[in-house]
Amino acid sequence: MAPIKLTTTMWRDSTLPRDGMSINPVFNTTAGTTDAKSLVDDWMVAFKGWSPAASTCQVTIKAYDISKPKPNYPLYERTDNPNVATPANCPRELALCLSFYAGTNTKRRRGRLYLPADWLALTGTLLGRPSQTAIDKVMSLGPILCDLGALDVDWSVYSKVDGSPRAVTNYWCDNEWDVQRSRGLRGTARSEATTTEETAVVRAIAP
Repeated sequence: MAPIKLTTTMWRDSTLPRDGMSINPVFNTTAGTTDAKSLVDDWMVAFKGWSPAASTCQVTIKAYDISKPKPNYPLYERTDNPNVATPANCPRELALCLSFYAGTNTKRRRGRLYLPADWLALTGTLLGRPSQTAIDKVMSLGPILCDLGALDVDWSVYSKVDGSPRAVTNYWCDNEWDVQRSRGLRGTARSEATTTEETAVVRAIAP
């Protein structure tokens, strides 16, 4: 099996395409013994176990062989909880970043997953910095990604420049929020007002 990207999308608020929030972890197998279907099925179970919201919302996972040229169609896809979308419990733009690298933290060997805060089942008021509980929740995804599939399947960094998948060796999450503006809701209402800041001179010459 070639390097496989698992495009993972969860819908909140509605099942319109624009309301899906996605991450794209990559996996590579060294012996070719794991097929795309089993990888998607394993990841769906693991993902729903990690994020409580995934059990109450539509989730779609698509497996792509990212070594193929365009047009690149999914090798396999699966949707759970179709046509179901519960409201987000915090601003959807807000995210925590799971950063990682393979061997050395250098160009073509590092990657990021911007995990929506809404997926983390956080409780209480969100403060200026994420809590240690939130960071621990993000960090708990690392072992899940590492254990996915058979022994020959590696959570990987994939470089489009040299076409090489490299197994992740290190990962971390810091105490700063990230923002992904494309995930936000679209405005459905607005408040407007006018002012009386016109000067006496302007009023005097007005027709």
